[in-house]
Amino acid sequence: MDAMTILTRDQLCALLNISDTSRQRLEKTDPTFPPKLHVSARKVGYLRTDVIEWLQQRRNAA
Repeated sequence: MDAMTILTRDQLCALLNISDTSRQRLEKTDPTFPPKLHVSARKVGYLRTDVIEWLQQRRNAA
């Protein structure tokens, strides 16, 4: 995948193996969670590189 790949909410949840409810909770409570990217007025995505970086930071902090 390209480094600038934009993940949908469903793809993000699948990558992290979490529910959409857990994603929403992380967005509200974890200031380090990858920011949303507003692709259009109704479409939101997440940069894959941001998500991978966030996962690596969590792994290093553990």
